Amino acid sequence: MKIANILLLGSTLLASASYAANCHGLPALAAPSAAGLCAGVVASGLTLPRGIAMLPDGSVLLTEMVRWDAAAGRLLRFTRSSKTWQKTVLARQLDRPHSVAILPDGRVLLGEVGRISLLNLATPAQRRTVATLPQRQRHPLTSFTLAGNTLYVNIGSSSDNCDTQRGQPQCAEAEGSNPSGSVRRYRVLADGRLQNLGVFARGLRNSMAIAVHPNGSVLQAENSRDGIHLPLQLKNDNALPHDELNLLQAGSHYGWPYCYDLQQNAPEFPRYRCSSTQAPALLLPAHSAPLGLVWWLGPQAPAAWRGQLVVGLHGYRQHGQRIVAYATDSKGLPQGKPRTLLGPWRGQGGPAGPVEIAQAADGALWFADDRNGQLLRLASQPPGSQPGRASR
Repeated sequence: MKIANILLLGSTLLASASYAANCHGLPALAAPSAAGLCAGVVASGLTLPRGIAMLPDGSVLLTEMVRWDAAAGRLLRFTRSSKTWQKTVLARQLDRPHSVAILPDGRVLLGEVGRISLLNLATPAQRRTVATLPQRQRHPLTSFTLAGNTLYVNIGSSSDNCDTQRGQPQCAEAEGSNPSGSVRRYRVLADGRLQNLGVFARGLRNSMAIAVHPNGSVLQAENSRDGIHLPLQLKNDNALPHDELNLLQAGSHYGWPYCYDLQQNAPEFPRYRCSSTQAPALLLPAHSAPLGLVWWLGPQAPAAWRGQLVVGLHGYRQHGQRIVAYATDSKGLPQGKPRTLLGPWRGQGGPAGPVEIAQAADGALWFADDRNGQLLRLASQPPGSQPGRASR
């Protein structure tokens, strides 16, 4: 495929002077949005909300980490009641829960640190482990995506860039049959157990967002390394390395920790043959931290954005705190410059932090802002609604 040039964040017409007073009956988020769109606040006061999944009945599952240093997380369910959404706590004392997915029979897969568990919504406190995962120090969260009966699971790296093995031919944690910085593939069996199909792709430092297009294309959003300015003797790392979008192919290597950007050697591994690795499909701005990835598909999606790839940028630096969209080709791969759907914005907790994104049956995009403790819904602005000042 043709390698894209480095792209900075583009722009589109944003309603920046004022915001919709409400969005489909919800308080509107005080954030600039693309013309014709509005973001409604479903819930506030949450503590580190992260993963999200849509149930067939229209209710929403949300994981809430609560803490980074203890098993205090929760699984929440939001159900529509008249004009409000009611919160129910389904499970407690979870170990930093992240991704969640719904199986065709209604059972739920839940990602915690070091494991994936299976539960029934009728008895959510009774869950059993269906896959045990290696625990990684720097990137312990279990993020995954379900496509049919195949589950793609992130195995994050234990280090930033294999710092202690600088100058050596190989990085021990990135090699072998159980490498850090990889994506595993599992088959979901009829009883809910997960059959480990092994490493699907490697050289991926931290795959916090993976999406599968209906045509089968598997796209990964890469959170690239920190601190490259130190060995390169640069003033800072604001411009390097770029985060990435990668088209995953079975058996391919995508560079980490040996290479960055368009097959450039990392300063720690100057002799590695980076030409043997797979180059990114697209380079994102440095430290934009893509944590959400979804194609906005189907007749219910807004016509202006239908078929586009939506990326949530969680980074606290200049290129983060927003949600952007890319036009796509026939394979669903991003093309051209991005347009901003929402943001940038700040809340009482500081810069916005959009995490996972999921599309509902009515076409709306749901996502959490973990820094500001909110559950949000992005959709077409209701006909006839008038803009007005909304509170944070």
